[in-house]
Amino acid sequence: MKIRVKFLKVLFLSALVTSGFAQDRTVRFMTYNILNYRNTTSYCTGSNNNSANKEDALKTIVQAVEPDLVVLNEIGSNPNNLTYLLNNSFNTGTTTHWSMAQHTHNGFSSLVNGVAYRNDLFGITNHWTITKDANNTNLTRLIDVVRFYYKDALLQGNSDTATFVVIAAHFKAGNTSSDESARAIEAQAIIDWVDAHNEDNIILMGDLNTYSSNETGFQTLVAGNTFRFEDPATSIGNWHNNSSYASLHTQSTRTSGTCHSGGGLDDRFDMILCSESLTEGDERITYAPNTYIVVGNDGNHFNNAVNSGTNYSVGSATLSALYLLSDHLPVIADFDLEGQSLSIATNDPHWTLPNPLPQSFVFENDNQATLKLYSFAGQLLWSSNEKNTMLPIVSSGVYVLIKESDNTVSSARISIQ
Repeated sequence: MKIRVKFLKVLFLSALVTSGFAQDRTVRFMTYNILNYRNTTSYCTGSNNNSANKEDALKTIVQAVEPDLVVLNEIGSNPNNLTYLLNNSFNTGTTTHWSMAQHTHNGFSSLVNGVAYRNDLFGITNHWTITKDANNTNLTRLIDVVRFYYKDALLQGNSDTATFVVIAAHFKAGNTSSDESARAIEAQAIIDWVDAHNEDNIILMGDLNTYSSNETGFQTLVAGNTFRFEDPATSIGNWHNNSSYASLHTQSTRTSGTCHSGGGLDDRFDMILCSESLTEGDERITYAPNTYIVVGNDGNHFNNAVNSGTNYSVGSATLSALYLLSDHLPVIADFDLEGQSLSIATNDPHWTLPNPLPQSFVFENDNQATLKLYSFAGQLLWSSNEKNTMLPIVSSGVYVLIKESDNTVSSARISIQ
């Protein structure tokens, strides 16, 4: 994979190293269980779970949160429901840049997932489904697997650009041993799929209905030998009804209800997990630290409704929409995308570098500037001011290259292979 070379003029080297480097784009992903949307049950009806009201509430939330990709759970299985959401919650007013991934269904569940995305930023190359476990037994609900590419303005098509895979899942609900076993089977089915496919940059989003990190299913996801997901929230423990994890709880938005579950915020059901490549930034898309947030959860509403007393984590209109729409809260996380930007000018023709740089690359350093190679931890690995100087042998990876000349400093985030 190629990683962009981009330069930044700065006055002080210390500020450059400590403040980080500009990314081509930061995108926001959101996962949200929207509670029996256009799915009528004995307890969720048109009167206590009105679809038009839900669409309007989702529009308010999307406009406030400004996500770029959204995984939705608990959508009624009729294919038209994705179109209703697209037209009434996403592409509203002058907005036209939202699309939905294709409708998928296992043939028997009343609920499906929806994956909405900004078509000006992303395109889809593949859409798979996971419907059965290793024993060819049907899972409770279908799991969607969608491979996206970043629509880099400097590239044509989808070659040589940042790509990532979104897995949209809604695990079996319930707190019995059989429910937990079903979730373990669903988690294993995901790991089996990953093991069978040559994919990286994988993001698992959805309602995992998990009560504790000790559950077999969650451990299957995060502690596997062949592949494992990282929890950006770095939260290990018993989340259920535990005030220590109040800021991570996603259900319930209210203390009582007929369609909506009650009990207040006391469960961490909805999550965003990602592969190690995303936390390490190995493949041109990186999780932005400290951006994992439960929207509408201020950490002060344990066992309470989100709109009880004061809650300033979101605006009042958004808070009302969150309370109305679902008994779940959405979860968001930001990711930094790196595009291909090899032709960015620095008024220095000698910095038109190949990308990635090969080992032992020779710099034509005609003006004998000082070149320095840093690790991302800020460790100086090499320095030279020779006219023609060879890059030292280092491990393959991403580094920071600094050029100091005439009281100016230029930086390049480079890949060395």
